[in-house]
Amino acid sequence: MKFVQRDLGEAAEASSGGGGKGMTREILTLSGAMLALLIVVYFGVGFLVEWTLPWVSVEREQRWFGGMYANDDMGIVVEENGGRLEDARRVLDKLLAVEEAPPISFQLILLEDSDPNAFAIPGGRIAITTGLLEVIEDNEIALAFVLGHELGHFMQRDHLRGLGRSIGRGLIWALIFGGSGGIDLISERTNQLLDLGHSREQESGADREGFLLVMQSYGTAEGSERLFEWLAEQSNQPRWLSVLESHPPPADRVEKLRGWAMEFESRNE
Repeated sequence: MKFVQRDLGEAAEASSGGGGKGMTREILTLSGAMLALLIVVYFGVGFLVEWTLPWVSVEREQRWFGGMYANDDMGIVVEENGGRLEDARRVLDKLLAVEEAPPISFQLILLEDSDPNAFAIPGGRIAITTGLLEVIEDNEIALAFVLGHELGHFMQRDHLRGLGRSIGRGLIWALIFGGSGGIDLISERTNQLLDLGHSREQESGADREGFLLVMQSYGTAEGSERLFEWLAEQSNQPRWLSVLESHPPPADRVEKLRGWAMEFESRNE
């Protein structure tokens, strides 16, 4: 009997899942599932952090994190700088006397760094740099606003939110993809991109809280925009790149501060 091969048509592709089209469909399905999972993880971790945050009192925060960050880990700590550190402590104490200020015993640290910067650390530490003091010079209101801004982060619990989100997403990412240098780097960069908008909102909120603390402490906020003016003068990047920054553009922050001052003055006339 002579064997005659029959054309099976599309049925011939059944065992291979549809050839190239089937493989493409599977890849797209898998990619969609992974994207959906990452979205669920992103919002799920954020919701969990927001839900647990009220249970962490400021006293408990200080007990947990008060001794976690050693000064030596942050850089060269300057104990004195021509009395500027003591001046900054005096300004901080004046802000803390306001009723709305967070009830934490704060430690102020001065770092030897030419970059003008300040940041809040969980547990009640605020670090400022020698470069910051150089930029604001003897403008006490400008210094008060920078310190008030960092107190604003504590009032909003931003540092705990950031820490909780970072730890939560890192653990879930490691469970899904495993841990390695490349994966960890991708995870870190992904978290940074996802949190850009959230970070800018936190910075604007801390600006507002700092402004109000200064107004209540000094009765004026004139000069509070000094650091942002300096940063705006140094910036030469296109405005559209601000969407990739964790902080609002300095020029925008100057405008907001001046707008709040006008609003405050008109309300109290």
